[in-house]
Amino acid sequence: MNVILASEEDIFEICQLYFDVYEGKYPDPLMKDFNLIRQFISSGSGFWFLAKDENNKVIGAVLASYDKDHLIAKAFGAVVRKENRAQGVMEELLSYGINFLREKTSGVDVIYSTTRTVNEAAQTLTEKLGFKKLGIFPNAHRTNDYETHCLTAIIYPSALSKRNSSYKIHHEVSSLYQIVQKEVGLNEIEPIVPAIPSKILENPGELEVVNSPKFVEYRYNSLKAEKKLEFEFFPFHQPNLVIMSPDQKIELFCHLSNVDGYCVIVGGKMPGYLNFSELFLRSNKLLRDAGARYIEVIVRADRPKILASILKAKFIPCAFFPAFQLIGEKRHDFLVFSRSFEIFDFQNVKLKGMNQVYLEEYFKAWKRMSLNPKLLQV
Repeated sequence: MNVILASEEDIFEICQLYFDVYEGKYPDPLMKDFNLIRQFISSGSGFWFLAKDENNKVIGAVLASYDKDHLIAKAFGAVVRKENRAQGVMEELLSYGINFLREKTSGVDVIYSTTRTVNEAAQTLTEKLGFKKLGIFPNAHRTNDYETHCLTAIIYPSALSKRNSSYKIHHEVSSLYQIVQKEVGLNEIEPIVPAIPSKILENPGELEVVNSPKFVEYRYNSLKAEKKLEFEFFPFHQPNLVIMSPDQKIELFCHLSNVDGYCVIVGGKMPGYLNFSELFLRSNKLLRDAGARYIEVIVRADRPKILASILKAKFIPCAFFPAFQLIGEKRHDFLVFSRSFEIFDFQNVKLKGMNQVYLEEYFKAWKRMSLNPKLLQV
């Protein structure tokens, strides 16, 4: 077996690999679009690692996106042909990719990945390679069935040495933090009940969805360059949809997959003293009508008032990512929240170790936040 970095000559075989394994149902269009693959492998920040057998046939692949500004990388799209599984193919691919990111880039403090839970092999492998478990995303994607994914990451000492931990965490997410604290080896953080806003918050008013990908991407990048976005850190995602008010005082940027309804809220521009809870509640309805069945948002852990607004909008805390974003000389912790519009389906889930603990923690929060108070005793 030979592990290489893909070139344009491999594009056809890459498409064939994902089509064969997933029968044409892989939710990410990158894996079946020749132009998107070409753009990715020629970008300088996208690396596609391939495993080839003795006949030079592609038998496995994994991708990595790299962000030099934050010294982070994301590994994703891991796949091995069925007839070549249980032969150590993915272990060699991931080991090669990790070493490449460490040695051939400007440096990397954090490498993260989401791991499928349809079997224990992927969970065992990432654990063996040093990935720590940080949370769980129930029914996040859909291929043939609903897929629950786990968040894992290698957090190098260089990241933890820059970590800002001098803050107090919202009390509703402190139990999730305590699980990650033990898994990664973090310091204790004092919980806090955020103060009630001292000023009257402004309701967002009328909102509508603008589904125009090229305009949305241009507008988002322009506002980001002008530093007019209230929050804008969701690495490796570009928005293709915006929720906005008629006067454009509110612009909430999202990426929505038309394949499986997976949606992430990437960032937004909005006036001061806006009622974030009402904004997200209304946005949830608009996104659901636009085809979203699952929504994800990430928020800095040291922003308890914003976290309180997200929680009031019925988002469930599902992961905690320490030392994620690099700003200056400091790395900041983030919380991941999700909102699902589907009935949970775990018939194919096989959870290993801490991932079971995260799922139980998720449903404790779901029960506390989503059920009628009269049902909480049931």
